[in-house]
Amino acid sequence: MNLPFFPKLSLRARFLIAMGIVFFPVVVVAIGASLFLQHSANALNRIVEQPIYKLQATSRLQNQIRKTSALARDYAITPRFALRSQFDVEAAGVDAIFSEILGKPFLDPKEYSLLASARREWKDSLTLAGVIFTSRAPKAALNQLDQRVYQIMFQLDQAYDAYYTEIGTQRAQINESEKRYLLVILVLVGLGLLIAIIGAAWLIRSVLVPLREFEKGMAKFSQNNLSYRLPLETHDEIGHLAREFNAMAERLMQHQHKLEELSARDSLTGLYNRRELEKRLHEEAQRARRYQHPLSVLMLDIDHFKNVNDQYGHQAGDEVLITVTDLIQLHMRPVDVVCRYGGEELAVILPETDEEGARTVAERVRATVADSITTTPQGDMVHVTVSIGIATFPRDGDTASGLIHAADTALYVAKQEGRNLVRSH
Repeated sequence: MNLPFFPKLSLRARFLIAMGIVFFPVVVVAIGASLFLQHSANALNRIVEQPIYKLQATSRLQNQIRKTSALARDYAITPRFALRSQFDVEAAGVDAIFSEILGKPFLDPKEYSLLASARREWKDSLTLAGVIFTSRAPKAALNQLDQRVYQIMFQLDQAYDAYYTEIGTQRAQINESEKRYLLVILVLVGLGLLIAIIGAAWLIRSVLVPLREFEKGMAKFSQNNLSYRLPLETHDEIGHLAREFNAMAERLMQHQHKLEELSARDSLTGLYNRRELEKRLHEEAQRARRYQHPLSVLMLDIDHFKNVNDQYGHQAGDEVLITVTDLIQLHMRPVDVVCRYGGEELAVILPETDEEGARTVAERVRATVADSITTTPQGDMVHVTVSIGIATFPRDGDTASGLIHAADTALYVAKQEGRNLVRSH
């Protein structure tokens, strides 16, 4: 079909004519979609909002109970008046969460029964806690309190199971609605596509060349050439799309730079990884050599870290590692670079820092870590120390690998001489 007036129309007008041909199927699709989507949206809201709220609130409740009972346990081991005051505050927090959850109208009877039972157990636990805080032999009541807390956690875990069962039931209902919806949509879309072929034929000549330019641009992108820009300067709709395409390319380049930054980071600690350490240290060594400026490197190792993993578990080890890295960064300047070298071994690049300055920083870090205590997710208190080796440019090495080797050697000496020490190469 060839209409003489058609090429003179704008792309917008051409598309409007073509879309008019498929208007009727689209209206039918919209009506069908509104009926099915209304039902699906209501069920989806229940899945997304109510069960997830219950999961999150119950998780908060469990964490608060663990935190509160740990205070009573600590008091039984080492009685301190401050622990009693803190226990009262945290216990009030537990009761507030119970009240919040039980006050929600969308709890089913089973869930409400489990939570109410857990609350009664908690009130009994408070009585036992009172015995612990007032008795001269608080450890006698500690086992009973632990059993109560275990029972509460068991009931809350049963509530979790009820939540997941509810989610599964609602998801099955949505899947059934979705199947019916897709069947109707496929039929109507198929009809619409058949009719749209006629309208598409009218558009081929006017958009073929610009589309080829888009194809060329996509080919460039597939070759990771994000600097390519479409040369379309027309003022019609395709010209506008070309400008949007170029803007998207610019954003992709920015995202690529961000991804490169993420690839240089350790996923657990957020520190730079070993590859980035070697790259940054190589650059700093070149700069120090060019301008004859001081440069130092610290290598740090958490003492007896394997014992932490063996005794408390790898999750506790991760918490210790994160705590130590946070403490290290407290003593660093914006220009300093802290990296995770591997396992529990960390490295710090100190530009414009001689051996004396590096030793001062290292001693501060060592003392801070030695004075700190990490609380594991299970409530255990873990105390660790670090050994630190120092290497200074150019005395101990004038290359990145040389400085790392020298600092690692000094670290080995610190560990051999008893750990929790700072040693220079």
